[in-house]
Order: sequence, then structure tokens, then C-alpha cells
Amino acid sequence: MPRSSPPKPGTSSISPTRRATITTPRPTTSSPASSSSTGSSKSRLLLVGGAEDAELAAALYDAGFRAAGIDARCEPRAVPPEGLTEAVAGMRQDQRVLGAAVTRPHTVAVAGLLDGLGPEAQVMGAVNTISHRAGALIGWNTDRAAFLQALDEAGFQPKGHAALVLGAGGAARASVDALRGAATAKIWVSSNDLDQARAVCRELGVTLGGPAPLGSLSLLARKVDLIVNATPVGSDGESVLFPVDWITPAQFVFDLIYQPAVTPLVLGARDRGARAINGLTMLLFQALAAFEIWTGQPAPEAAMRAALERAVVGRLSA
Repeated sequence: MPRSSPPKPGTSSISPTRRATITTPRPTTSSPASSSSTGSSKSRLLLVGGAEDAELAAALYDAGFRAAGIDARCEPRAVPPEGLTEAVAGMRQDQRVLGAAVTRPHTVAVAGLLDGLGPEAQVMGAVNTISHRAGALIGWNTDRAAFLQALDEAGFQPKGHAALVLGAGGAARASVDALRGAATAKIWVSSNDLDQARAVCRELGVTLGGPAPLGSLSLLARKVDLIVNATPVGSDGESVLFPVDWITPAQFVFDLIYQPAVTPLVLGARDRGARAINGLTMLLFQALAAFEIWTGQPAPEAAMRAALERAVVGRLSA
């Protein structure tokens, strides 16, 4: 499937929103980043977020580095919310760091700690990719395009349909912004924090649909064409936000969770005859775009896709 071009630092079409005067030159990969006085000179990519995300992400990016001949390695960092500011400061000072992949719960909070934001990160107020160039940390968001690419690969086009997005964090913001840009007819946003759902709708310009309390799901879940779970509910392999028997065979369900590969929501939707996918394909497309941001090179899609498939099979057989 053709992929839209990801943002590349140093090109005029994606100049980051600047909080200070910064420069983001096109990255080079002919040699590793400069070494500091301690540790290896090999370039590093930090994986900042939950430990459950690190294994698959490391498999993806390490495969990409090997296929592209780039001397770099992934380094998972389990960072608690109270340690995020210190982690970002350390990243800025270490010239070996190419950048970072960021997952929940840090995607929104980290945006305010960086030197600049790419256009989509600025709109969504969330960052999943950080590039490190010339001492500046720039935040990007590859979720929006990856969300639509995953839907497209699964054969669902949101244009003209009604959608329900569960959640109000960074992943939910990306989903809502993507759906709005794809001419989705109506978008409802439901969260256990209704004020946050209102903020998402207001800041992203949702006018048809809007914020919805969780108590309204018994009606909404039955009337939409697309249900998106952008919350961590279901990552324990047991929980769901609403009874799956509310799902109809005509609906499409997109659970952004990819660990476990089959969540209760995905399983329940399929049992009801609906089409349903998890977040693995979105993870792949996020990674392909992020790889190009960090390296300035086309991502080796075949190698990265194969690595992800091997990692998933390994988990299922473990």
C-alpha cells in the first residue's frame, strides 16, 4: 500500500513550530553520533514509556537500523511521570542520542518540555517521536497518518461515517484529528473525564458529534460505524469499557492496543461478526515514519514488517 511521506526535519514543508531560535538540519547517518566521555560511541534511540511497549518497538527499530546499515541501537527507558523532565534534559545533553520514541503516559506531558514541535504535534498537543539535532529536541507526531494507513490497509474508509473515539489522551487526539481530516461525518469522544473530552473536541474543531459521557455509550456504541479504543482498557486481557454485545456486525472496531494482540474488545467484536483490528499495523506505520525522521533515510519497510511479525509470533508461542 502506498504510504504518505512522513515529515523530515530540515525541509520547508514541515518546519517545526519554534519556541526558541533553533535549527534542525537534515540528519546524516554515514557515521555514528559523537561519543561522550563515557559509554559506547554507537548512536542510541531511546524508548521512553511503558515496558510493555519496549520489546516490539526495539524489534522494529533495531531491524530497521540493521537493514539500513546504521550503527545504532535501541535503549528502553522506563520513566515515571515525575522523572520525565530529568529524562528529557539528559537526552538533550547526550549527543549520542538520535532521538526517542515516546508512549503513554508521556505523549502529552513531554510536548511542553521540548525545544519545538512539528505541525501535527503542535495541533494535537501530543508527541510520539523526538528528534535530536544540533542540541535541540523537536517533537513530532506520526500517529495521525499511521492511524489512517492502518484503517486503509484493513479496508475501512472513514469518510462519511460516524465514529466513536474512547479516550482523551494523546492517542485519542491523534485519532480524532485523523478522522476529522478524513471527512468523517460525526465524531463522538467519550472519556471518564468529560472535561478532557470537551477539550479534545474544542481544540481539534469537532463540531458534529462532540463529547459524550461514558453513560451514553449504550446508545452511541450501537449507532456509529467505527469504534476506536484509544485507552489502555483491555491491555490486561480482561477489561472492556462497555458490553461487547452492543457491537453490531456492520461496525468496524479499531483497538489501538497491541499487547495483547487480541484484546477482549477485538475478540468480542469478531464474535459479533464485526471487523476488528488491533494496533500492530498502526505501530508499524508509526515506526516507518519515525525512522525517516531520525535518520533522513527511507525506512526499510519489508525488514521492519518482518521483524514485527516475528516478534508477535514469538510472543504468541511463548
